[in-house]
Amino acid sequence: MTVITIVAVLIFIISIIWIWHNLGNIEKPRKIIFIIVGLLVIYLITLLIYNFSNTNVIYPSEEIQKTVKNTLLIIFTGLNSLIFLPFIANLFDKILEEEIEKDQAKKRIVIILIIFVICIFAEKGYLKSTQEGIINIYNEVQDAEK
Repeated sequence: MTVITIVAVLIFIISIIWIWHNLGNIEKPRKIIFIIVGLLVIYLITLLIYNFSNTNVIYPSEEIQKTVKNTLLIIFTGLNSLIFLPFIANLFDKILEEEIEKDQAKKRIVIILIIFVICIFAEKGYLKSTQEGIINIYNEVQDAEK
């Protein structure tokens, strides 16, 4: 579990640094707000994806379910933020700095949304199979101890 925690922290640190850099010349308070709101939105979306993937997964105990849920949410929130927030930050910066036209910005937003939706479906399946795999490993360990 320690390795997972270290990896998750590293993912978040890299994500935050990358987002900060991609926000360019925006004032520091706005950068901080963007990062906090962005991470919160990504967490909520990841939580929704987890909840949709959690159907028909039966855990041996509530403690195991909470541990798996928290671990997967932390890892996938970090990964999702690493994948999407730096690009959104860069686009946000370019819009504020008026470096791109509105039509070009709209096209980029649509592309990001399409990629995001595709990733959501892939992530839902991956989260479900991960949960099932964890339960299978747990059951094998329990059977081996009997």
